[in-house]
Amino acid sequence: MKELTAETEVCLALGYFDSVHLGHRSLLAAARAYADAHGVACAVATFSNNAYKLFNRDGKQVYTYAERLQLFDGLCEYVLPMRFDSKFKERTAADFLKALFSHYNIKAVVCGYDYLFGAGAKGDAEFLERYCAEIGKDCTVVDKFELCGTRVSTSLIKHLLATGKIEQANEYLGAPFSLSGKVVHGRGAGRMFDIPTANIKISSAKLLPHSGVYGSTCVIDGITYYGATNVGARPTFGLTASAVEIMLDGFNDSIYDKDIKIFLHKYLRPVTKFETPSELSKQVHKDVAWHK
Repeated sequence: MKELTAETEVCLALGYFDSVHLGHRSLLAAARAYADAHGVACAVATFSNNAYKLFNRDGKQVYTYAERLQLFDGLCEYVLPMRFDSKFKERTAADFLKALFSHYNIKAVVCGYDYLFGAGAKGDAEFLERYCAEIGKDCTVVDKFELCGTRVSTSLIKHLLATGKIEQANEYLGAPFSLSGKVVHGRGAGRMFDIPTANIKISSAKLLPHSGVYGSTCVIDGITYYGATNVGARPTFGLTASAVEIMLDGFNDSIYDKDIKIFLHKYLRPVTKFETPSELSKQVHKDVAWHK
């Protein structure tokens, strides 16, 4: 993704877009449609750091900034990263908009019906519409997005992930939930199972789903491999620390220090302590064959 510059004329989508769910995608589609109709580029504004921490809320993100950049690819051409800090938090709604429109060549903005901004969240969609009308800019407010009568929101997706309802979360996300990270050396259990195993170092800002084993896919060098991902402890080996590792079906190469992305498709079972490694091995072979 290219970072927005002052020269590029854009239709700018405003929000956090922390999970890039179906509601976010509908908003970005509205910005895309306006941009195409008016011959300008499409851009999205998002926070480059974890904004939740300054509100003393759950500090975990469904998707980190780096992951969002990948998800935005194809939905827009430019990203406007904003750092949310104490100074940003204290900026009034009017000051925020004044700085935004003075620094960038914005023809129009698009936001959600529940968009809030500025100190004390005193700026809203109606405030934005009035401000844009005063300075001669277009503003589109997108209505709430519902799927089967349920409003799609990041808080809902977080709840579904926290309870292991990955398939339902994926419906609202519009794509399988993914985890990105670098492959690091683990305990070498894959050799014991005769199944290649990749241990992934996940960002501390990343929200992990409920502990369990998930039917997964992983794209490596353009090839999609099926597997099973263990999220949580490894009690059979007496390991209580939470970790993310994927057991890959039909993959044999070394990928240490490589950045990979894992997609979670199906909740298979809870993390279980087996009496022997042999029993665990039998179960792991069943897990990686979840798609067959």
